Amino acid sequence: MEELVAKGEGEYLQKAVRLSRDVEYRKDVSSRIQKAMSRRPRFLDPAAYGRSLGNALEILVDEGIGALSDAAAFHERLKEKSTGESVVPQPAFKPTSATLEVAVSAFHAGRLAEAEDVCRELLQADEKCAGAWNLMARMAALNGDLETAGDFGAVACELEPENAGFVRFLAEVFLRRKELEQAEQLARRAMELEPESSESLVMLGRVLAEKGEQGNALGAFEKALRIKKDDAEAISHYAMALQKFDRGKDAISQIRKACTLEPDSVEHQTNFATLLEQNKRYVDALAAYGKAARMNPDVGYIWFRQGKLLNGLKRYAEAIPVLEKAVALPGQLGEFYYELGLALHMSKHFPEALAQYEKALEHGFDSAALQCNRGVIFKELRRGGDSIMAFHTAVKMDPSNVSYLNNLGAAALEIGLNTEALGCFEEAARQNPKLPTAQNNIGNLLKDRARGMDALPHYRKAMELDPENHDTQSNYLLCHMYLAEMNPQAVFEEHRKWGLTKAKKTPTAFKFKPRAPGAKLRVGFLSADLCHHPVAHFIEPLFREYDKERFEFIAYGDQRKSDDFSARFATQVDLWRETCSLTDQALAKKIHEDRVDILFELSGHTAYNRLGALALKPAPLQASYLGYPGTTGLPAIDFRMTDTLVDPAGMTEKYHTERLIRLPRCAWCYEPDAVAPPVGPLPALRNGYITFGCFNNMAKLNPALFEMWAEILLQVPGSHLRLKARTLTDEGVRNELKDYFTAKGIAAERLDFFGHTRKIHEHLDHYHQVDIALDSYPYHGTTTTCEALWMGCPVVTRAGAAHVSRVGVSLLTAVGLEEFIGETGDAYIAKAVALAGDTGRLEGLRSGMRERLQASPLMDQKSFAREFEAALLEMARLGGLAAK
Repeated sequence: MEELVAKGEGEYLQKAVRLSRDVEYRKDVSSRIQKAMSRRPRFLDPAAYGRSLGNALEILVDEGIGALSDAAAFHERLKEKSTGESVVPQPAFKPTSATLEVAVSAFHAGRLAEAEDVCRELLQADEKCAGAWNLMARMAALNGDLETAGDFGAVACELEPENAGFVRFLAEVFLRRKELEQAEQLARRAMELEPESSESLVMLGRVLAEKGEQGNALGAFEKALRIKKDDAEAISHYAMALQKFDRGKDAISQIRKACTLEPDSVEHQTNFATLLEQNKRYVDALAAYGKAARMNPDVGYIWFRQGKLLNGLKRYAEAIPVLEKAVALPGQLGEFYYELGLALHMSKHFPEALAQYEKALEHGFDSAALQCNRGVIFKELRRGGDSIMAFHTAVKMDPSNVSYLNNLGAAALEIGLNTEALGCFEEAARQNPKLPTAQNNIGNLLKDRARGMDALPHYRKAMELDPENHDTQSNYLLCHMYLAEMNPQAVFEEHRKWGLTKAKKTPTAFKFKPRAPGAKLRVGFLSADLCHHPVAHFIEPLFREYDKERFEFIAYGDQRKSDDFSARFATQVDLWRETCSLTDQALAKKIHEDRVDILFELSGHTAYNRLGALALKPAPLQASYLGYPGTTGLPAIDFRMTDTLVDPAGMTEKYHTERLIRLPRCAWCYEPDAVAPPVGPLPALRNGYITFGCFNNMAKLNPALFEMWAEILLQVPGSHLRLKARTLTDEGVRNELKDYFTAKGIAAERLDFFGHTRKIHEHLDHYHQVDIALDSYPYHGTTTTCEALWMGCPVVTRAGAAHVSRVGVSLLTAVGLEEFIGETGDAYIAKAVALAGDTGRLEGLRSGMRERLQASPLMDQKSFAREFEAALLEMARLGGLAAK
């Protein structure tokens, strides 16, 4: 058990701390000790010791005392003699006080194995050797085995009841076991034995402090220090007691004295730093920890305390290298890995943080906070099942912490288990009505169940509770886009109001240098969706085809997890930066340093947007495009890229704070997924009935839309409705939706609802069962419309008065299918019903749909790039930027 031998005071402290805190390690050590002892018969056979001693005496008699001059040679000869056949009989071993002194000396020198060996030999010969029992108790306590330490210590006290030192140590054991009544009785017994002993008074003071008896505890310490005023250890314990009773200033004064008396004591210096930290003197505490680390840089615990303090101060980047030193040193504890994981986690190094959390668990450290953090990372890494398990464990460990319950609900929601999530959120909100995240998540859940109007009050409540939460504000605005009950003007006013408030709180932070004459126009694209995401299908044609002689493209990939799409984009643009770990301020600074001329924001108010960075105005011209079907409301965004059909001149300008820049044909250029399966035959010919389908997410659906769909199904006898959305993974949601349609007279067997599929080709395969796609309203599909067309399904859409409900108008016009655009609800229904009655038309459309798309502006990538570049130059002209 050499691993328990310390080479110095600092390492001794470190090893003791590890044994006291790491339960699994302590159990392993104890088990190995017991096995080792059982394998070594000399612990149980005093005659063996006599034989060894006899062999040594023979060598000394034969070769004289000079045999000891070469210790190595002496031990080698002793080993040879001990393996011989003949044995000289020796008298029975009888312990002497000198033998106990050998054990004590070995113990204080850190040679614990040697000390234990001698003690066992002593006890085998004389089981009433109280000193050996006491020393064995001390070693058991050092190993963290307080039960055994108490048993051995009790034997020592029974054998020598008048030994105050033995009684004090037994009191120490009971104090550590939190058995305070027994500890106090023993401390008082020690006082009776040595009324003027400072050591006994200190022990009594420690016990009374733990019991909360302030006056008696401090009185005991003060009396001890009157007896022995320069006892640094007593002063250190006194300081800790003062801190316990909220006398921090006095505590610091006393611990300074201990450090002065024993300036080389790492323990006192560490306690000094801890007291400074507890009294919120954080800068001084960091300096004190630094001094302790310089005194002995091999003590991992000191680095750990320093790193933990840095984490507490949210100085995570500084904490990382400090905590890396802590875990690199021997004797590291599970908590060391947890704090390193936390620093990495908060620095958004998610995989690295998760690895450290797992090491913390391997080293016996577990807590509800750790499990919660694991859940958060699993959620970020889109490992939904693991996330739920981690959050569930956190809730089980600490059911009173409603944030864990809220996180469990969020994880369930992430993988479509809406009913379970709703229960978690509502319980969290019930336990803590002032928890904003619970209200926000209830809003998200209701929105995703096609209940956007019910979601709005929860978003408002969340914003009341946490007015500065950007994500909740964006969720609230996004929800408005889905609502059939909201007119475009009301939706615009909400966005404009948010933007004005944001602008007041975020003054622009940058000034711009003049552009170099003839320089390329530097165009930035910022998005959290530059990965396998719908945005990728529309941005890649531009990245691939733009003119690198005239423009320089910089992509700021803010995605939580990069993938093969991200890797491909990185090779297509001039400069690729991954930015999700940056704050809004740091991101804005980086964009400004890159001297971007026009910055495109591609997310709007969707998830993980960085509108906060754009509010700082890091580029002279800023624009919105692609990811959000309406205004951002942010005054710092100058332009919005669109086209003449989705935003006809004179129709939608009033719903935007941005100036509209219109492409001449279509605002989108579609790149189909490479793994898309071939178009299949018309399913109606096989099934004998028409199947309508919509694969938009359920947030885009609403009761008014369901009314139109129900009417279509009633007018097309035997027809089916096939819906596919992540939310429909949940059985409760499926049943709720089926109940709605059956109440309208639609038989349940005509309703086919499907949840999330992991593979894109599995998702697209569902179109092999769809004859006609029905667009959502008022929030049109974009990617879903293009996917449906690519898979051969014509799409019927209803036109509205705002961008959000005119996307389908632009897409269908681009591919020459204007006939399927309904200007009213009745026209939408009529066009769907009429198309369902013409299977010949459907079959012809299906077989030629891909060729139609490939020949259309929707997939004319080179022309789209030229049109987009012309729009960039128009922006530059309007914004006063000279362009090449």
